[in-house]
Amino acid sequence: MVGCPSRSEPGHGHTHEDHAHGHDAEAEDVATLALTRWTDRNELFVEFPHPVANKPVRYHAHVTHLEGFKAAVQGAFRVRYVREGKVAAEAAISGVARPGIFTPEGMAPGPGTYTVEMVYENEGITDAFDCGPVTISDQAPAAEEEAPSSAITFLKESQWKIPFGTAWAEERLMARELELPATVESASTGQVTVSTTVAGRFFQHAAVALAEGQWVTRGTTLGHVVPNVTGEDYGKLRQTLEELRTEQAQLHREIERVTPLVSEGLRPPRDLIDLKNRAELQAVRVTETQARLERVVAPSQQGGVPVKAGMDGIISQVLVRNGDAVDVGTPLMRLSGTDRLWLRARFFPPPSASYEGARPAAVRLPDGQRVELDENVASLVSPLPTIDPATRIATWIIAVQPPRGSKAAATTGIPPLRTGSNVVALLQVGEPQRALAVPRGAVVEINARPYVFVQTGGESFEKRLVTLGRRDGDWVQVTSGIAAGERVVTRGGFDIHLNALMGTVESHRH
Repeated sequence: MVGCPSRSEPGHGHTHEDHAHGHDAEAEDVATLALTRWTDRNELFVEFPHPVANKPVRYHAHVTHLEGFKAAVQGAFRVRYVREGKVAAEAAISGVARPGIFTPEGMAPGPGTYTVEMVYENEGITDAFDCGPVTISDQAPAAEEEAPSSAITFLKESQWKIPFGTAWAEERLMARELELPATVESASTGQVTVSTTVAGRFFQHAAVALAEGQWVTRGTTLGHVVPNVTGEDYGKLRQTLEELRTEQAQLHREIERVTPLVSEGLRPPRDLIDLKNRAELQAVRVTETQARLERVVAPSQQGGVPVKAGMDGIISQVLVRNGDAVDVGTPLMRLSGTDRLWLRARFFPPPSASYEGARPAAVRLPDGQRVELDENVASLVSPLPTIDPATRIATWIIAVQPPRGSKAAATTGIPPLRTGSNVVALLQVGEPQRALAVPRGAVVEINARPYVFVQTGGESFEKRLVTLGRRDGDWVQVTSGIAAGERVVTRGGFDIHLNALMGTVESHRH
């Protein structure tokens, strides 16, 4: 059990009501006991004055659920003094005084040395905390002067208000991990180029958004190619149409002139029939030329040669704009299948880099989410990267078999990867080695230097400058600054740092 003087309470900055930490006004010169214990489910931080034989003791216990790091809001709490397997004294309470805080009170046992056990019970689950031995006499020991300390105080009430968490620094097997910038692209066997079979102008289908990343199904009409009139452009079409209309008007006038002459027998009927035949043929020419001109000026989806998707896939590249003129065989767009993707990483390798035993471990998406990859989902196309002899740029390709659709992603945990997006490919290299490690969230960068906040007590923390080693998934190796078995802050470390700088009780980021 860790002892601290009762007059340290004001230094803690607590503002609890009604004997905030169990210190009675008449016990100002009596030593106070404070301890912190953990189980797999809960954390206990308790303070109480050093027990005096056969005198009442009030306890101030903070119980925190480690999952979500939330204050306990219900349950029962008891304190037991045990000697030779028998309970000599007990204090118990049901329900919290305030969220996270239990305040049981009871008589201390007679003089002697006892083992203190504290128990938290909630919904049929019991957590027992072994709080070690305590020696009780007829008079409590006097409070000792506090030695100067670099510890930072951060109250439970503040911890409960922000995203917070702690974990053990422990030794674990770790492999070296490489982080390589990569681009998502379709595998070479899963790409199709859509081209045109006629010359003309390409117009996108109004119902389909031809954007990179858009999913299309086989047979979907992507647009139309309106064929050109051979040897003519817009100006020539306009001139031809005007000439045809002029000739058509002349024929109509001639028909109007000849009609009465035929009726009077001055001209043979064959002349009028020939003129009407020529007028009908001229009307067809005008209508066809007008349609061609309209397709160039204001094209319709109808009448052109349809361009359709030849496979299910994602539009990875659009090569022409709406209304562009195209020749026979002009590539219009590229489709990428999603059955197999490549993560193409390009990087400058260190001269002495070793890649023996490399294997894909994970991919970090643009939003920062890390997605684990196993051998059934991802593999390296080549065991080693290829290096361009001229530029010395290395290229390494990871083949990924991603699921398509939210249901498949939910089953495997791998979200759909969009071709063209930039990600970070994570590769493990070499055999794993045992090393002291902490979760990545425990490392806080302050002034470009890595720090870890170590929990020395329920509300006491130390800022430690650390030296980092290899990274493996959500863990990072620490080669100096902390020891195995120390409790480190995994979330909320920067809030503790700000609290120390501001000298306030509460963190400003709630």
